[in-house]
Amino acid sequence: MKVGEVAERTGVSVRSIRHYERAGLLTATRKPNGYREFDGTAVERVRAIRHLLETGFTVEEVLSLSGCLMGAAPDTNCGERTLALYRDKVAKIEQQMRTLQQLKQRIEERICTLEPC
Repeated sequence: MKVGEVAERTGVSVRSIRHYERAGLLTATRKPNGYREFDGTAVERVRAIRHLLETGFTVEEVLSLSGCLMGAAPDTNCGERTLALYRDKVAKIEQQMRTLQQLKQRIEERICTLEPC
C-alpha cells in the first residue's frame, strides 16, 4: 500500500510516516515510479510506534525495540528488552517528578515572599 493509505488507516500524517521510515522504524520498497510501497504489516507497526511515542518514548528508544514491533522478524529478547526499557522510562519519569516537585516548592516559597501565605 502507498504512504497515503497507511496514513489514512492509522490516522498518522504522511510526514510522520516518512519520518519513521528515515529513522529506520518502518521500511518500504520503492516502485519504479518512485512511490513507496508498504507491506500489510505497516499499519500495525505504525500503530505500535505511535503508542510508544505517545507514551513518552523517544524515536531512539522505539528504534531499540524495532525488532519487537509488529511486522519485524521475531526477536527472542523482546520481553526482556521491552521490560528493561519500560523500567528505565519509569525511573526517568520518577526523577522528573522529583525535580518538578522541588521546582514547585521553590516557586511556592517565592510566592510566600511576595504575599502572605
